[in-house]
Amino acid sequence: MNYQMSAVEKTGSSSAGTEMPGLGVATSYRLPRPGARPLVFAGTELAMAMSFTPELPYWYEVNLYRTEEQHFVVAIRQFFQSEAEQDVCRAWSFETLAEALDAIEHYDAARDIRMPVLDLGAMVPAELAARAMDLQSKVSAARLHFGGLAGELFSEIEAAGGSAV
Repeated sequence: MNYQMSAVEKTGSSSAGTEMPGLGVATSYRLPRPGARPLVFAGTELAMAMSFTPELPYWYEVNLYRTEEQHFVVAIRQFFQSEAEQDVCRAWSFETLAEALDAIEHYDAARDIRMPVLDLGAMVPAELAARAMDLQSKVSAARLHFGGLAGELFSEIEAAGGSAV
């Protein structure tokens, strides 16, 4: 649990008063990405949704940005309640809004499930089956959790814009 991604992503500078049509002043962002260079851009946040629930061990935040170059950025963050877990931010840039929304819609939260290292040689078949069932349960729960958040985000975008997403 290290909430630095939300606090540090803004670089603190704005683009010298650059106005984006209908969106106000652009802000500079730096989104960390595991295994890749940070995604750095100037733009405006168009939409955000968060699935925080105190009873759950993790939650998601989804952000949609429009850059000064009129491209779109999607950031999907996973935060953890536990201090032992490391929060994760995944971010992508897209040419069109449709591509960005498709990325959110097709994001597979199963990739976020962490599985402990197993000693397969020492496990009996019943234990392997139990671990497989546990993993399947976690995958289903993560997909349902993220799917609900994505649906909420799309509903809010549609309500704000008055047209179907």
